[in-house]
Amino acid sequence: MEYIKDTNILRAPTPKEIKDLRTDAGLTVAQAANLIHKTARSFQRWERGDGDMPLAYWELFELKCKVLKMREGAMV
Repeated sequence: MEYIKDTNILRAPTPKEIKDLRTDAGLTVAQAANLIHKTARSFQRWERGDGDMPLAYWELFELKCKVLKMREGAMV
């Protein structure tokens, strides 16, 4: 699933994009935050729209979620 449609545009993800990626990966807020070395409170704020998720964290989160999906597929 493509979360940010135009990869040529550098922008912070929307709260919906953050939550969609997290739920698609089957992660709780705490698990998602731990995955990128942030607090659950920070992650909750980003999902609520109380601040933008920095691009570096978004990219890290996307990459780690893809790795989790690949590992999941390999275990089947």
